[in-house]
Amino acid sequence: MSSNKSSFIFSLSTVLTLSFIVLLVLVIAFISIFVYRVSTAVFINNYSKELLNSYRAFSNMPQRGIMGSPGFMGGWRNQQLYESLFIQIEDTIVKDNDEIGLQEFAKGPRITNEDGRTYLLYGLIENGEKLIIGTHMLEYEVFLSALKKTLTMGILLAIFLSMAFGIIMGRRLAKPLKEISYALQDTILTDLSKRIEMNSRVKEIYDLKEALNRALNKIEGAYRRQEQFSSDVAHEIRSPLTSIVGFSRLISRWGIKDPDIVSEAAKNITEIAESMITLTESLLFLAKPDLKPEFSAVNLKKALDEVLSLLSFSENTEIKVRLPGIIVMTDEKLIQLVFKILLENSIKHAPGKPIEILWENETSTLIFKDYGPGIPEKDKEKIFQRFYKVDSSRTGSGYGLGLSILKKITDVLGLTLRVDTPETGGTMFFLGGWNEVHSMRG
Repeated sequence: MSSNKSSFIFSLSTVLTLSFIVLLVLVIAFISIFVYRVSTAVFINNYSKELLNSYRAFSNMPQRGIMGSPGFMGGWRNQQLYESLFIQIEDTIVKDNDEIGLQEFAKGPRITNEDGRTYLLYGLIENGEKLIIGTHMLEYEVFLSALKKTLTMGILLAIFLSMAFGIIMGRRLAKPLKEISYALQDTILTDLSKRIEMNSRVKEIYDLKEALNRALNKIEGAYRRQEQFSSDVAHEIRSPLTSIVGFSRLISRWGIKDPDIVSEAAKNITEIAESMITLTESLLFLAKPDLKPEFSAVNLKKALDEVLSLLSFSENTEIKVRLPGIIVMTDEKLIQLVFKILLENSIKHAPGKPIEILWENETSTLIFKDYGPGIPEKDKEKIFQRFYKVDSSRTGSGYGLGLSILKKITDVLGLTLRVDTPETGGTMFFLGGWNEVHSMRG
């Protein structure tokens, strides 16, 4: 099947050449038909006038009739016209040097072919009698012969010019396309970071290059995400899997003798498995190439209250919320996930200490503040990287994916995200760039 399909694939030069040939042949054919029709009408008109004028001249001469007039021949102004003249009155042939024979009467001019020769016949009523006069159209035949030769030469010239023009233009147009094709193959086969670099003044080719580069950006991004995902999973699940194997062996060796060991090991295995499920879900979320938010009017205070009602806090943790009824255009589920990540981050790194959530009117910024150890200046840009953990006091459970997810969501929602550590200690996350719809600030 593939061989049959490939047999119908033509090069750009061939397509252009065939297109130009067909186009020029059609143009020449149209012009030839137009010239033929106009010229035929002109010839018929001129010959008709010649015949009628000569006949009128003859009719006005003193005579007994057409057949017996001694001045008949002199009345015709064209010797050649007279020599091939045909005259028929009713069903009687008066003159027929070319022996074209008896003709059927038809009023007005008409062209007929007899023995390969072209004649103009003109029918009219004269003194109540049906008169047919005619002559051999020699000039018309010469014209048709010249027209045929011109048409043949024109078609041959059109084919030659089309081939030359098609080959030249085809190569010029195909060259950048071939360069794009080779560059694309080289990029896919060797290095996805390469891009198609070429200058072309043809808008369509330039647009094609830009579109392919954008596609390559997406392909490379997807490939890098997949590569990173595989690497991250392999790295992060090694320790949990090792722990599961260790607890399983512990059960196999000591479980029969000590039920408490079985219970404790099973509990640890369950916790590790749940942690790995969370890890997998987080990695899958980060690996999504296109996260499409569903924007709607969201009350930030209500969205935050729903998240707070679902989280577990220690008895000593005080949550201070100073957030008016701000309504913004955002994705409610994603923004609640942002709140959840920030609150869990504060709970984990500042356990038992107050958490403040407030709205800054002047800059329309939502601020999450905790009183934990803070983030060193050198780590502020790194905390949004996957699996990055600030050392010393901010280490702990988790895989270091929460803030990476936070950064991805804020980027998708078009929000600005900034982190700061004030002199008084703790950490502050600033969320700005809100699209406010309505506010009830008090």
